Amino acid sequence: MKKSVLLGAMIAGFAGAASAETQVTLYGLIDEGLIYQSNKTGDRDVSRGDIGGGSQSRFGIQEGQQSGSRWGLRGTEDLGGGTMATFVLESGFTANDGRNAQNRLFGRQSTVGLTGDFGTFDMGRQTNLASRYFEGVDPFALDFFQANMGSAFSAANTVRYDNTLMYQTPTYGGLTFGGGYSFNYDADLGGNFRTNENNRAITAGAMYLSGPLQVSLSYDQQNLTPSQPKPKSAIIGAAYNFEVVKLGLAYGYTKDGVLSGQFLGRGSGAPSENGIGLTNGAFSWDGLRINSYLVGLTAPIGAVSSVFGSWQRADPNKGLEKTDIYSLGFKYDLSKRTDLYAYGSYADGYGFVDGNKVTTVGAGVRHRF
Repeated sequence: MKKSVLLGAMIAGFAGAASAETQVTLYGLIDEGLIYQSNKTGDRDVSRGDIGGGSQSRFGIQEGQQSGSRWGLRGTEDLGGGTMATFVLESGFTANDGRNAQNRLFGRQSTVGLTGDFGTFDMGRQTNLASRYFEGVDPFALDFFQANMGSAFSAANTVRYDNTLMYQTPTYGGLTFGGGYSFNYDADLGGNFRTNENNRAITAGAMYLSGPLQVSLSYDQQNLTPSQPKPKSAIIGAAYNFEVVKLGLAYGYTKDGVLSGQFLGRGSGAPSENGIGLTNGAFSWDGLRINSYLVGLTAPIGAVSSVFGSWQRADPNKGLEKTDIYSLGFKYDLSKRTDLYAYGSYADGYGFVDGNKVTTVGAGVRHRF
């Protein structure tokens, strides 16, 4: 259960005055388990020689399989008239060794904004809209490593943008719209004084959620400098809960590159011919088109457990190999805050290279607070 406290009770740790209308919530989760992975690198993968080629495998402790471990602070202040000031500071960490996960203090999210009858404005580091609106369509909720829908739909692969202004409308009859613009989406790559000399990004989307039905749309585009192709992606998806089973379907296309890499195995993929990057990561490639597909099912088993599975495909042109991913998972709730999970996933053609294959089998425990 999330623990809410008055900011006044935390004044020893946080500077500033508090009022009865100001609230801060400390929250987080820890995910830890065991994993087995087997990796085969194809002949065209540029990393084959460096990693010894052929097949390799590993078995050991792995954190963050179902969800990335994190802790955060979420706060609100009532400004009156139905308007509230909000902030979120969220830090990721690797539970197996206690290190920072994103090499930043608040690498998962750091935003401040206003919310009210007019909608919600947020500014700072945050995810794009595809990574929010498709969580309910993907049976794996955009998690579980390669089983994640983002392996085939790069815009839904938990894409985070720095320096972003985001707006989302209030929900009208189950329908929400949103849009955002990043003035420099990755500060780690540096920045310039002139906005048009920085890597910028656009994100937009809509979601309808009412009863058993969810329908989601998204569009993303990255404007890369200097004079690179501009990766762009559009996704449409829907999920319907028939009670005995929930069906999820999605289709998308990506052009001129991908927004976020697959990073499924030890290989790096093939080089982009007229852009920048390798095909197992984020890259640009003029004229590239990737058609992506998802079919997913989730079925409850009693009141506290469920089984879920999906098939994904990312099918590119330019002579690259299609990626197919088959995944099956199981979750058992020990309580409202703690669950056990197990899953298996097989990817063929990852990084769009023929012969690249990776098998992942994992199990673990997740605790939320």
